[in-house]
Amino acid sequence: MKRNLQYIILIVLLITSGSVFAQSDMISYGLNKTLPQANNLNPAVLPDYKFSFGLPGLSGFHLNLGQNFTNLDLLTSTDAEGNIDTERILNRLRRNNRISVNNTVNVLHLGIRGLASYTAFSINTRAISRVSIPEEFFQFAVLGNASDQLEDGLLDLNRFNTKTIGFTEIGISHGREILAGKMTVGARLKLLLGHAYADINSFDAQLQTYGNEEFRGDSISMNINEFDIRTAGVTGALFNDQSTSEDIRSSALSNRGFGLDLGATYEFNEKINFFASLNDLGFIRWNESYTNQQTVPAFNYSFSGVDVVDLINGNSISVVDDFDSVVNDLEIAETTGEAFSTSLTGRLYAGASYKLSRRQTASAILYSELYRGALIPALTAMYNFQAGTFFNFAFSATAMNGRINNFGTGITLNLIPFQVVLATNDLASILNPVKGRVVDFRFGINHTFGNVSKGKSKGKKNSKDTIETIDLGID
Repeated sequence: MKRNLQYIILIVLLITSGSVFAQSDMISYGLNKTLPQANNLNPAVLPDYKFSFGLPGLSGFHLNLGQNFTNLDLLTSTDAEGNIDTERILNRLRRNNRISVNNTVNVLHLGIRGLASYTAFSINTRAISRVSIPEEFFQFAVLGNASDQLEDGLLDLNRFNTKTIGFTEIGISHGREILAGKMTVGARLKLLLGHAYADINSFDAQLQTYGNEEFRGDSISMNINEFDIRTAGVTGALFNDQSTSEDIRSSALSNRGFGLDLGATYEFNEKINFFASLNDLGFIRWNESYTNQQTVPAFNYSFSGVDVVDLINGNSISVVDDFDSVVNDLEIAETTGEAFSTSLTGRLYAGASYKLSRRQTASAILYSELYRGALIPALTAMYNFQAGTFFNFAFSATAMNGRINNFGTGITLNLIPFQVVLATNDLASILNPVKGRVVDFRFGINHTFGNVSKGKSKGKKNSKDTIETIDLGID
């Protein structure tokens, strides 16, 4: 039972480690001219500062938690009789109910702006988690095992899957102007250090309940097909009983990989600009010393009920003993010491901006990521007001997580030589948490020096790929 208990603990940790649906960092993208960390989203972005520096513990963090199917207001709603409104809750469920987490801590950032280029060095620690739960799981929990709403009583749970990864990325990026200054291109190379990984790729299970009166049988049966649980890094070390502090430290440093971010911007004319970036192309190779794979064989179990008298009297309950016997008799295959690689979840940003005036810009940004064959999109409309490098303000409205009213806002305020950053991609969840589905917050302090827009510094270039006169800033 010890190993089976570990399975349960792992699944609980996977689900509670992140309660979020894939949330993009749209506001940071909108503040790109004055937020140095926006270069992490698009290496072709050239911030307006000649020099920027973020110290550990000061350069900031981005906390993002959210999901696509409920909120506290829905969970606490009541019907006319004062009971929890389970019908309303079930009606709001989706076929795939997704929760996810995207957390980033900026350990270090250093950016240097050249005449027609920008080079940055950064260290970020990131945690990413995705969980997909089929609606049938909630139906069984709410409706019970004998409801007319369950039709034939067969609940398909095979869309459940989860993936959690924690790692540190050490990256260096370079972006520069080409095509006579009308276009910038950039790339970031990243060394990845994997800390922890856990994955249930495909959980194929069916639960046959009593069903409604037409299909009602005399027992409940559970059928679970073979599935794998993979762990690595710190999680793998714990599963391998390598629980000493030395094992944990070694597991966090022995898993390495590489990543790549690509970006580009294009100035169509004085008013219209296009931009795009492709992030997190890469992999992590998990060291064989700290990997564990559990293969749980297929099994099924049927039970027809429990003797209530035995339950009340505290006597041994046969159905519990029988199920415990079935689980303990499973020949679970355990594999350790085999290295494997996992890919990162790629992200795409693409959009266009229109200059309303010298200080005001309107933008449309499309975001998408591909997770286990499912395309997860978001579309944002954004307004930006920038007063040089002193003050930058952005406001956005995003269609995401089944909502079209995800409002976000953010500012950068330059209090020489300090810059304060405050931003959120879901303002409503902060102002009214009861109705919110997302928790999203960014805070940081950067050291920033120089303003390339002052004096509109120009330089002559001999390269065929650059303009002869380069405007390095904005009015």
